Parts: sequence; C-alpha cells; structure tokens
Amino acid sequence: MDQLAKNLFDWVQPQLVTLIYVVIVLSIISIVVYFKVKKVKPNESPKGIALIAEQYVGVFQSEFTSTTEGRIDHVAPYIFTLITFMIVGNTSGFIALEPIASSYSIPLILSIVSWLGIYAFGIMHQRLSYFKKFLNPIEWIGQFSPLVSISFRIYGNILGGSILMFLIYLLSGTIWGMIPIIGQVNLLGMIVAPWFHMYFDLFGSLIQSYIFALLTCIYWSTEVEAGEELKEIKNRKKQNKTEKIANHLF
Repeated sequence: MDQLAKNLFDWVQPQLVTLIYVVIVLSIISIVVYFKVKKVKPNESPKGIALIAEQYVGVFQSEFTSTTEGRIDHVAPYIFTLITFMIVGNTSGFIALEPIASSYSIPLILSIVSWLGIYAFGIMHQRLSYFKKFLNPIEWIGQFSPLVSISFRIYGNILGGSILMFLIYLLSGTIWGMIPIIGQVNLLGMIVAPWFHMYFDLFGSLIQSYIFALLTCIYWSTEVEAGEELKEIKNRKKQNKTEKIANHLF
C-alpha cells in the first residue's frame, strides 16, 4: 500500500494539468460570455466580450457551412466545442504548460470519435447499402487510415513544436551561460524564444486544430453526401420505371 501511494504521488502527467486548466478556462469563458451576451439588447450592437464572441462564432459558422454545405448542421455544437477545446489546450505553451495534444492519448480519443462518426453517418444515411463496399477486400485496408491520419498529424506537429522549443531554450541557455556575466537568468532565451512561441504555440496550434476539425467535417459530410447521391439514383430508377410503365400503357 505504501508503495502504491508513493507511485501515485510520484506520477507526473503534465498534460493532465493542462486538461484541468482548459476545463476551468472554458468554463469561466462560457459563463462570462453567457451573461455578457444576455445583457445585449436586440436593438443594440454588441460590444467588448460579446462582440468578440459573436465574431468568433460567426467565423466558425461560416467555415462550417461552406465545408459541410448544410449536411451535418446538427453536429455544429460538437465541432465548435472540439475546435475551441483544441485551440485553448494547444496554445497553453504560452503559460508554460504542456499542450494537450503532446500526449497521444488525447488526439487518439478525439480521433476515435471522428473515426466512429464516419461509420455512424454512413449507416444512418446509406442504410444497408453502406455495407456493400466491404464486399471488396481492398476496402478493408484503408478503413483505419482516417484514424491514423488525423491523430498522428496533430500529435506529431504539436509534439515536434514542444521538442523544438525545449531545444531552443536549452541552446540559448547554454550560449548565455558561456558569457561571463553575473546572473543565471537566460536573457537570450527570453529574447529569442517568444518569436518561436508565436509560430509553434499559436500559429501551429491554430492550424492543426483547424485541420483536425475540418477533416472531421469532411469525413462526416462525405458519408451524408454519398447517402444523398444513393437516394437520388434510387429515385431516378423509380421515375424511369414509372415512365416505362406509363409509355407501355398509353
């Protein structure tokens, strides 16, 4: 028991700290935005936090609609939550926390949801016709490619950025330590590192979060589109059959 307790308290998982931070931050933002938007009168234009929230939601809605063409509007709240969660979690490097995607468990779990959603939308909109493609053995080979693609893409990019930032601090600290001056503060790192933080922690995180959400939308809307095309083909066949019968009778 003593060994178990020791291992429990010695266990270090920095991404868990980041996850707790993300939950707290998003909860506070949601509460603040709710009350700010609630105070906006219908005949007044929003200001401050309400305006920022409106612009953010508007940009998301525009991108989501243009990507899915209205096929999966009912999952918009999930996609909105997904991309917001990933943006806040992966930009946590600005406050010296580990990005959540630097632990493969989180990209894997989110990717499994996106991956299973492909089959869910396929079965819902194509019914039994969805399983016809599995009669071809070649189809079985590529079934796991979306899961591997979207999970490793964001994991590799975010983890790579974290490793490069560590090397930048290590190199700048080593160089600064060679200068015979008083003090142990890595001033060279304080000058150089912020520019790399802007790229890896901000630009890279935004791009990877956007791509992850974008691919999820594309995968799901593609299955819905295939179902719509299948229904259109069936309707055309019925219409042609009806016309043939009508021509035969008259």
